[in-house]
Amino acid sequence: MANPKPHLFSLSFFSLLLLHFPTVSFAQTLFVFGDGIYDAGNKQFLSTNRVDASFPPYGMTVGEATGRWSDGRIVPDYLASFMGIPHIPPFLNGTADFSHGANFAVADATVLGSPPETLTFSQQVIKFSGSRNKWSGQARSEAIYLFYIGSDDYLNYAKNNPNPSDDQKQAFVDQVITAIEAELKVIYGSGGRKFAFQNLAPLGCLPAVKQANGNVQECVKLPSEMADLHNKKLLELLIELSRQLTGFQYSFYDFFNSIQNRVIKSKTYTFETGMAACCGTGSVNGTSCSTNNVCAKPEDYLFFDGKHLTQEGNLQVGHLMWGSDPVVVGPNNLRELLFLPLNTTVILADIQEAMAGTRQMKIESLYDIKTMESEMENQWLYQVGKAVSFLI
Repeated sequence: MANPKPHLFSLSFFSLLLLHFPTVSFAQTLFVFGDGIYDAGNKQFLSTNRVDASFPPYGMTVGEATGRWSDGRIVPDYLASFMGIPHIPPFLNGTADFSHGANFAVADATVLGSPPETLTFSQQVIKFSGSRNKWSGQARSEAIYLFYIGSDDYLNYAKNNPNPSDDQKQAFVDQVITAIEAELKVIYGSGGRKFAFQNLAPLGCLPAVKQANGNVQECVKLPSEMADLHNKKLLELLIELSRQLTGFQYSFYDFFNSIQNRVIKSKTYTFETGMAACCGTGSVNGTSCSTNNVCAKPEDYLFFDGKHLTQEGNLQVGHLMWGSDPVVVGPNNLRELLFLPLNTTVILADIQEAMAGTRQMKIESLYDIKTMESEMENQWLYQVGKAVSFLI
C-alpha cells in the first residue's frame, strides 16, 4: 500500500493554516483554458466545417452531443460539480450564464503559432481579459484558473522535426514555457491567484499518434519526450512564479504518469484496454470516429477517440486532481487550493518548493508503483456526493 505520510503531512499542515486564518472563503468561479481535452463546445462557434464533437457518437453516454470531445463529461465538468457550481459553459456561446465562470478552451489550440479555426492560448487570455468585468474583483481573485495546453505544439513539432538535437528540443520547450509565463502574468494582473495545471499526457501513447507511426505496440518516443521536458519546465516555472508574484498559488497534477500507468496497466484502473480507442478506424481506432465504428461500452476504454479520454477516464482524472495526495498532485490538490487563504503564499513558498522537489524525483520514474497504488487508494475516495466537503 502507498505510504500515506505525504498526504497526512499536507492535510495536517493545511488544517493548521485554516486555524491560523479563521476566515476562509472558497471559489464559486472557474475559468478554463486549453485545447480539445477541455473544450466544452467553443470549436463549433469558430469552424465553418463540420465539428465532429457536435454530432453523435460524441456525447453518447449522456444522450446528446454537446461539442465536448468525449462520450460524455470532461474534466472541467467534474471539477465544477465538486466545487458545487454548474458546469462551466463555452465562452463563445453568447447566450450562456457566465455567473460562475467561463470556458475558453478550443480544440486544436496551441501556445505558439496561429492555427486556423481555433483560439491560441494568448487569444483565449485576451478573451478573458476583455470580459473580466463580468466578474467582481473578489470573484476573480478567489476563482480557480484551470489549464491544459501545449499538446498540439509538441505533436506538430515532432511531426515536422523527426530528428531534433537535444538543444533544439530544449529550445522549443523554452519557447513554449516563456509564452505560457507571459499569459499567466496577464491573468495574474487581471486578479487571478489560484492556478491549476493538468500537465501534458505522454503524447506518444495517444492512439492517433501510435497508429500514424505504424507501431501500435509501443508509445512513440519523441512526442512523449517533448511532453516530459515541458512538464518539468512548467513545474519549475510555477515554483518560480510562487516566489515572484505575491499571492500566486498553484496545483500541479501529474497527468503524464496517470495516463502512462493506465495505458500499461489498464485493468488495474478498471479499463479493458488503454491501447485502442472506443471510436475510430485503424489498428487502434486512432482516426475517423463516427457512429459506424464506435464501441458499445465506452466505460471499458481509456480513450474515446484517438486523442481524447472517455467520460470514465475524465472522471478518474477529475477525482485525482480534486483530492489525491502530493505524489499525484501538489503542492495542493484542487480541494485544498479552493480553501487556501489568499494571503498565505509567502508562508508556503519554501514548503511548496520542497514538496515540488520531492515530486520531481517521483516524476523521474515513469512506472513508480507507489504512484499507481496511491492513485488506486485515492481515486474512489472522494465520490461526487462527498466531494464538496473539505474533510472526509
